[in-house]
Amino acid sequence: MKLAPVFTDNAVFAENKPVYVFGSGEGNIRVSFRGDTVSAECKDGKWLVRFPAREAGGPFALTVTDGAETVTLNNIYVGLVYLVAGQSNAEFRLEESNTQESEYVSDEMIRSFFVARPWDANDPVKMSDGWRKAHSAIVGKWSALGYLVARAVRKEKGGCVGFVSCFQGASCIESWLAPEDSTRFRLPDEELYCDHFIPEFAYWNRNSVIYDSMLSALFPFSFSGVVWYQGESDASPEEAAIYASELKSLFDTMRRSFRDKTLRVALVQIADCDDRIAVNGAGWRGIQRAQELYCLRDADARLVVSRDICETDCIHPPTKTALALRIADSLIR
Repeated sequence: MKLAPVFTDNAVFAENKPVYVFGSGEGNIRVSFRGDTVSAECKDGKWLVRFPAREAGGPFALTVTDGAETVTLNNIYVGLVYLVAGQSNAEFRLEESNTQESEYVSDEMIRSFFVARPWDANDPVKMSDGWRKAHSAIVGKWSALGYLVARAVRKEKGGCVGFVSCFQGASCIESWLAPEDSTRFRLPDEELYCDHFIPEFAYWNRNSVIYDSMLSALFPFSFSGVVWYQGESDASPEEAAIYASELKSLFDTMRRSFRDKTLRVALVQIADCDDRIAVNGAGWRGIQRAQELYCLRDADARLVVSRDICETDCIHPPTKTALALRIADSLIR
């Protein structure tokens, strides 16, 4: 009997949303949490239980047993928890930003979980680390936006705030889409942006690779919202023309798979980048317009504009604090 990897000591569950606990095993599984016990029979080696939405609080224990084995997770909190997903500007580490080390604050009520990338055994943060409490000695290796957004949300709302990092630099959106959608939207090679073909990116930029190996491993964990920062690797004019439709497919899949029809999305509009715009203005501006168009059509998506607060002389703007404040505001207002 096993819990899915996202369930460890120190986990954060979403307040006021159903809590889904899932894993693998055989026979009857009983899960106890906050005074409730729910049972499920394993089907095809998998199990899933649902607890009703509850208010914030903690610490709690969560106990899982199949009769022969019992696992207890401790120091569980219910609060606000966000999925941080996308490509390199979502991945961009706090230590790579211009945030001063004096701002690397230890706070056991800010917590992070990292989804493993099967192709990168050298990641400084491991999924096997489980949920980690923020400590000044380790947060430099965390996503800058993940940490800074969590810090801003906690300052505003209090309670426990967690984020799940699920990202891959230079990833194209087709890799994030469910197989049927990735196939449906695939354009001829000559219409695709160059990042699809750079050898070091090729492994994860195949149809649905990230969806299959990373994103789907989280379904149906409950989130308070999603931060999505991606698009730089789909910046051909032809891809820009379909990008809003691809976003719809992606977030439709997320909401269905996370079992949350109104899941909030903070969609970061890609920043201006002088050299990319100089050689590919139509594609770059096209992605920005597609992101804006999608948010106009989706009542639960918020566009987070970055171009006026980010450097334009590099693809990875090092100033992340102001952007994190905008993202946090879009998630909680």
